[in-house]
Amino acid sequence: MFSKSNAGLSVRPNRGEIIPFPHFEKPRSIGYFSIVGGVLREYEASAQQLRYYRPPSSKKFPLDLNEGLRLAIKKPEAVQEEGLDHLFKFIFDNRDRLTRPLLGSEHRKRLIAEFVCWRGLLRLLMCTPYEYRSDWSIVITRFNGTFYLWKRDTDYDKMQRAQETEQQRTFASWGFKFEQYCLTESPFLEPDTSAPVDECSEFSCVFTTKIGGLDVLYGAEMDGVVSEQPVLLDDNPTSLENLKFVEVKVRQGNLNRNQMQSYKRHKTRNWWCQSFLVGIQDIYMGLRNERGQVDRIEHVEVRSLPKQGINQWTPNVCAAFLIDFLNYVKSLMSEVNCPYTVYDFYFDSKRGTITYECIRGKSEYSFLPDYYIELMNPAKKQPQ
Repeated sequence: MFSKSNAGLSVRPNRGEIIPFPHFEKPRSIGYFSIVGGVLREYEASAQQLRYYRPPSSKKFPLDLNEGLRLAIKKPEAVQEEGLDHLFKFIFDNRDRLTRPLLGSEHRKRLIAEFVCWRGLLRLLMCTPYEYRSDWSIVITRFNGTFYLWKRDTDYDKMQRAQETEQQRTFASWGFKFEQYCLTESPFLEPDTSAPVDECSEFSCVFTTKIGGLDVLYGAEMDGVVSEQPVLLDDNPTSLENLKFVEVKVRQGNLNRNQMQSYKRHKTRNWWCQSFLVGIQDIYMGLRNERGQVDRIEHVEVRSLPKQGINQWTPNVCAAFLIDFLNYVKSLMSEVNCPYTVYDFYFDSKRGTITYECIRGKSEYSFLPDYYIELMNPAKKQPQ
């Protein structure tokens, strides 16, 4: 058993403390890819899964989120073990523009970013100061000057999925069905709601930004783009930066007092962090009843979410903690340079503490694939 050390990070916000919003550059989209093939979830360097936001006509309301529910193509359990695989493939495909020679080495390479992860992990960290219910585990490797971060399943995560109720699974499927009502393959076509909902396919963008002076590269699944004309990204990739992406959400329309409090405390925070990290300004939210019928769609400006969650959370605390955590990791692991050694950080939500342990050498926790290690270190064979 590895010994654990306390990270000594201040997680909970101090009541009354005024924290300025830290430097956070506008995210820049540098590329994209699609996940295709249904349950096979294959990486494809194309915009095949790009979708357009096209709201349903008034005559289609109420929208029935139960339509074709049993035919939906569900994500396989193995999706939890994908890690950063799709991001590694994107970096490999774009290695000429994303890597540089490592200082003092003829063959070894370094990435243009100090940190690599998914948007979801950044959102998770931003929400941590206000999280009292869910623990998390993040494993981190430092190799050739870059930190690779991956959220690993905890025992709690596995238990939650095993105990998931039929109602919880239905709520999740309603979200995918609502997307099908609002997103289409072409701006000239109505959304096709007759086909089975494919919960496996995705369109993702890759972003770079500076967070408190730290260079971060991350991938994010994108719902849809607003455009009256087809976007030919494969012919003109540079047009990606000018696209206006939106989020599509669904929630219960009539909330009682406790439900409204939960929405303000949790949903507004999660949605703001998720959208802010990719520069999204608009959310289109379907308001449903308990039977899964959407009566109307509400436009929510992302900038309004902090005001809705006032006295519950602040963007300043979220962004500041993210930077504190990344800086702590950078300092703690500054001497590490191994594609196999990982530091496993564990957040105890009830205690509000973060501990870590170092697992040296190759182990079940190592997650950088061999082809990626070879890309970065072509002249040196790694020890087993």
